[in-house]
Amino acid sequence: MQDDGIALYRRFLSGDEGGLEQLISLYQRGLLRFIYGYVHDVFLAEDILTDVFFTLYYKRPFKETDNATFKTYLYKIARNKALNAVKKRNRRKEISLEALTEKGENAAMEQEAQAILYGESPTPHTSLEQTERNVKIYTALKRLREEYRETLILRYFDDLSPKQISKITGRNIKQVYNLLTRGKIALKQELTAEGISYEDI
Repeated sequence: MQDDGIALYRRFLSGDEGGLEQLISLYQRGLLRFIYGYVHDVFLAEDILTDVFFTLYYKRPFKETDNATFKTYLYKIARNKALNAVKKRNRRKEISLEALTEKGENAAMEQEAQAILYGESPTPHTSLEQTERNVKIYTALKRLREEYRETLILRYFDDLSPKQISKITGRNIKQVYNLLTRGKIALKQELTAEGISYEDI
């Protein structure tokens, strides 16, 4: 599988700042969606995404001798940062008045977040049926166990191979295939309950 990012990364290393801009353009949507799958907060996901590229810009850590593609490497950075953010948030779980008042606003933003993360443009030309269907798929994914959601998003939204998923998540290939199989079964059950045919997605 060709990794277009490595050519852009080489340009960046040679001093061409445009290489970094194109890297961001190439990977930002997929990475944002992936990070959001952990943190469930689009603003926090955007902050983490910025930090991923900040790390790349200042540390320039990727080596082509590493046994990984550039895309796999970026996703591994993103996963580590997302998991760290979740741990920090869990350590300081506090219910404040501000958090409670924001809850309704956050619920209202779910459809907008779905549009950003899953590629739907909320325009007048988008049919109501298609929008409702995508919201149901998005909601069904959120209800899955984290390891199912993570694996399905990497495989079917970000087009990563099981081998690449294995490198990102630290699981062996057999575990990845098992998670894909079980995750698809779980997603099918959720979508069937929502009245959506799994074969249509």
